[in-house]
Amino acid sequence: MKLYFGLISLFFVSLCDINIAYAINLLNIHHKNNNFLSHKLFIAESKIGVVDFRNILKQSSTMKKLGKEFLKFEKKLNDTIEEKEIILRNKEKQLSAEKDKLSKQQYNEKKNKLKKEITNLQKFAFNEKKELSLSFQLIQKKLRDILASVIKNISEDKNIDLVVLKENVFLINNFNLDLTNEALKKFDDKTSNLKIQLVRNGRKKIE
Repeated sequence: MKLYFGLISLFFVSLCDINIAYAINLLNIHHKNNNFLSHKLFIAESKIGVVDFRNILKQSSTMKKLGKEFLKFEKKLNDTIEEKEIILRNKEKQLSAEKDKLSKQQYNEKKNKLKKEITNLQKFAFNEKKELSLSFQLIQKKLRDILASVIKNISEDKNIDLVVLKENVFLINNFNLDLTNEALKKFDDKTSNLKIQLVRNGRKKIE
């Protein structure tokens, strides 16, 4: 949470009454001091919580499960691409072996057809990998949103006014302020049934 203090600059021309300028300046200083004190009192009286957001996502059993699921999808895709590449390499070898037996026109027709198949495979590989990556990004965003909601609910239940990220805290003397373990448990409970939704042409498809 960032606190911004308004800085009001007063400019006076030489013809202004100096007493009025002095009075306004005193009022401005008094206002700023009161504003500063009120913010200090707010922070001092606030109930604060600390949470390790990144570590929750890292240690979460849901994230580990989805990470393994992603790797399975990736391996399956790579295996499919490799199989298609082997087929095309064999076609290329066969065409090279038949070159002397074919007319120039026949050879060029087969060669162009093979080039088209290679191009289509390259496009297929690019699009599939892009969609798989996007699918994982979407589930990651959903998980971050859910975790933020879990932390908000915990803070409201405990009447906590302010939650700060642990990475921004220099020292913690009271570990009762740390909400990480509780948030991790509730986050895993809430996300245990989530699965990666593969994207197809901009639309989600449940696999």
